[in-house]
Amino acid sequence: MLRRLVCSGVLAAAVVVPAGAAAVISAGTPTTTVPTTLADPLGSLSLGLQSGQFLLPIEITGASGLQDWNFDLTFDGAVVAPLDVGGLFQSVYQAEFSDVDPTLSDITSGGLSLPGVLQGIAGFSSGLSGDGVLAFVLFEFLPNQIGNDPGFGIGNPPVQPVPEPGTVLLLAAALLALGRTQSFRAWPLQATAR
Repeated sequence: MLRRLVCSGVLAAAVVVPAGAAAVISAGTPTTTVPTTLADPLGSLSLGLQSGQFLLPIEITGASGLQDWNFDLTFDGAVVAPLDVGGLFQSVYQAEFSDVDPTLSDITSGGLSLPGVLQGIAGFSSGLSGDGVLAFVLFEFLPNQIGNDPGFGIGNPPVQPVPEPGTVLLLAAALLALGRTQSFRAWPLQATAR
């Protein structure tokens, strides 16, 4: 009977206590302003981007203890192209997460450049939470395409929801209670076996 009550309580709590919302990665608004943190990696571009060149911020909203992240960046390959100026990760650069948390992201992959997609851009952060910028991607407009829509999109973002701490604690308590009922049930059998 006690086991049924505990199991019912766990199921009810799972329905009542919501899980954390998933973080969302998106392409931000292109900019021609080079952040001071990129002055060295971009070399001569730190003096100003050339005509038709811009940085695309990759933003995240709703991060909760963010560690690893990766995604595919899609774009219209007839309008823009990633620009590699000799950076460690081709056209992908670190970013300060936010004004409140200026931690720089660590890039682990600039992605595989395929027609219309940078596949597998990846990095990690030190448990960041909130809204911020994960990376910048350097692009240039193709000839006669300035002003046309680059069609940026994010594909395959594996950012997973994080369970609320209350849900984890409730599940742990239920498992502990279930384990105790099993040990109490076995105790009389062991006592009579002597």
